[in-house]
Amino acid sequence: MRFSLFRRENNEAARRERQEQLEKRVVDGFRQLSGLLHQAADYLEARRLERNGFREQKTFLERTDGREAGPNDRRR
Repeated sequence: MRFSLFRRENNEAARRERQEQLEKRVVDGFRQLSGLLHQAADYLEARRLERNGFREQKTFLERTDGREAGPNDRRR
C-alpha cells in the first residue's frame, strides 16, 4: 500500500491548486509561529531587564537602582 502526502490528481491545474493551498497554509503557520516567538522574546527580555534593575515605564525603560550610567553603558 502506497501513501502519499499529496492526493493524486489527474488534472495538472488541480495539482497546482492543491500545492498552492498547502504552501499558503505552511506560510501562514510560520507567520503565526513567528508572532508567538516574538511575544515570548519580548516577555523574556522584559523579565531579564526587570531582574537587572530596570522597570518598564510606559514607552521607555529607566534604571531603578540609583546607579548612574557609566561610560561603557550603551543607550538606544
